[in-house]
Amino acid sequence: MIERAEMMTVEQTRELVNAALADDAVDLSVPLMFSLALNEGLRSSVLPTLSRGDYHPAVGDVPGSLTYLDGDQVHVVTLSPQSELLLAAYLSL
Repeated sequence: MIERAEMMTVEQTRELVNAALADDAVDLSVPLMFSLALNEGLRSSVLPTLSRGDYHPAVGDVPGSLTYLDGDQVHVVTLSPQSELLLAAYLSL
């Protein structure tokens, strides 16, 4: 069985988020885009249509999710820990 490669580990993502929170010059939009595309499988055509209201943060043991419209269908995807960290930080900046 082949394991899927991760773009960044959770620890690496946490370090990037901390750097972005400490320095306005660090842009999280590109790593967020790659994380959503590679970890959650979102197509690049969907990414520009996402809004803050599409994000549903984690609560307790329930992971965060993202709802999005692809054509005429609504999809819900569970966020990886990396995407959750990046998206929460991106929206807070």
